[in-house]
Amino acid sequence: MREIRSSNEPAVKISRQQAMEITRKFLEQHHSVSNAKIAWKQDRWVVTMCVGMSKSDTRHVEIDASTGRILGYT
Repeated sequence: MREIRSSNEPAVKISRQQAMEITRKFLEQHHSVSNAKIAWKQDRWVVTMCVGMSKSDTRHVEIDASTGRILGYT
């Protein structure tokens, strides 16, 4: 994997797009998903996706930027 660096993000092994795909695959196991937002927080990506029929029902998934592991979700 190549490292990706943005002006406010340190070098990471898991890209923004990869974190979105990891989250989508994880949530699609039990939900239909739409609309995604992603933010950088310390050493992890925080991905927010709408689940189900309601745009107000969201899940937040934290992805380790080095390993791609899911650290937690709410």
